[in-house]
Amino acid sequence: MDKGKVYSIDWEKYLQPERLRQSGTHASIEWDSRNQFESDFGRVIFCPAIRRMHDKTQVIPLTSGDTILTRLTHSMQVMSVAESFAHYYTRSESFIRTYGEKAYAYDASISAILRTAALLHDIGNPPFGHFGEITIQNYFKKYLEDHHIIKERQAWDFTQFDGNALGLRIVSMLQYTGTLDGLNLTYPTLGAYLKYPNKGKANGDGYVGEHKHGIFETEEALFDKIVSCCNMKVDDKRIKRHPLSFLVEAADSICYGTMDMEDGYNIQWYTFDNMVETLNKYIYQIAIKNKKVDALKKYLTDAKKPETFSIEKLIGFNRKWKDGTEKDKRRLILDFRVALIGYLTKLAIDNFENNLEAIDKGEYSNELLKDDDLDVFGALSDFAQRKIIARRDIQELELTGNSVINGLLDILMSYAFSEDKKFRKKIKAVISKSRMEATLHENFNKEVRFKTFNEEDLWNFDIEQLDNYSKLRLIVDFVASMTDKYSLELYQKFAGLKM
Repeated sequence: MDKGKVYSIDWEKYLQPERLRQSGTHASIEWDSRNQFESDFGRVIFCPAIRRMHDKTQVIPLTSGDTILTRLTHSMQVMSVAESFAHYYTRSESFIRTYGEKAYAYDASISAILRTAALLHDIGNPPFGHFGEITIQNYFKKYLEDHHIIKERQAWDFTQFDGNALGLRIVSMLQYTGTLDGLNLTYPTLGAYLKYPNKGKANGDGYVGEHKHGIFETEEALFDKIVSCCNMKVDDKRIKRHPLSFLVEAADSICYGTMDMEDGYNIQWYTFDNMVETLNKYIYQIAIKNKKVDALKKYLTDAKKPETFSIEKLIGFNRKWKDGTEKDKRRLILDFRVALIGYLTKLAIDNFENNLEAIDKGEYSNELLKDDDLDVFGALSDFAQRKIIARRDIQELELTGNSVINGLLDILMSYAFSEDKKFRKKIKAVISKSRMEATLHENFNKEVRFKTFNEEDLWNFDIEQLDNYSKLRLIVDFVASMTDKYSLELYQKFAGLKM
């Protein structure tokens, strides 16, 4: 791409600072010089759902080690990379030349949106991560096949359960303080968060934003407002991603791709040489398969042998200090990770700029890191599957998670659909008060903006008053919002394994 030119996307169409409800708090503080998107960040970082992420591990669940990534530390790292993307893009000479005086306002807005959306990106992940998602999906595929109690559209929210969809529900409603507005974030921040702006069934062969079912029925009205405000509608049938969501996705991929590898190395699951050799072999084989051998040429240790491709040469990594002495093991993995993040960051921002016109038109249907002749991110993903995810201890913990989530759902479902009122009543003692209040407000008092419930309201409420979809919604909201350890402890109590 000619760095002297930037595709002149109309950022005004994507950055309108509108909310579901215009809050008086931010505007009423005269000395508060933050823009609306910077206000969003404050709302998010102080919310309880963010705090709970410290007890959700990234890859290795239920670990007692204090150096292993949690969802919170991972999200902070994603936030850092995403903010770097903003600065690389909006502080370049070409961007400033293209947008003139508006460039500085765009820099502040885009930076704040990316920072907040990145911090949010995993907020809807259930216990035990992506395997927890699969467990919930499989549970309801079987249950709803045997019990036809809700409509097909409603069933997708459970049989195709996705943490991204739950995340939108958490920030827009389940952070409940007497109103159904949740954190009341701006539409552009929510648009950048939405990885899968798709109300329909997952379509793995379709547009990148349709690869998963990303919107629950309960958030459809909000989603329509986000789409309208953020210029995300292509035509009557097609919805495109917000352009900034591509950068949030890339920042997430960079962080889990590099940090999971570093975690495994620090646990001593493999040596540095084994790691590098595995990555080199994958990249070489993919280049041969895709007939991209020419892309290897500058990064060979022997100019005549493509099989001598070196990822170290590609990312500009050196095993020695400038004085020729060898780096120790800790410094090796740290410097390798830094160099790898640098390579992937440049790849992502270059692909973003090169494809911005297609992104703007809703025609770009790829992840930024996958537009790479050498498929470095593919090498990291393959390595993680072979050397980390496939390990016996990881598989055993995932099976534990499967038992925990299935067990909790079995018990809560039996309570919710019991014919005996005494059993139905027990569910109110288990599910948190704020979840129960949010359910009462959403189902019976939706026309009231602010609502206060007293003990009598909760005492007299019978879950039988809810329709079947709302019963399932309440249970899944509760289980999927749990931390790893809390879900295990609660299951052990329910199963009589722990008093």
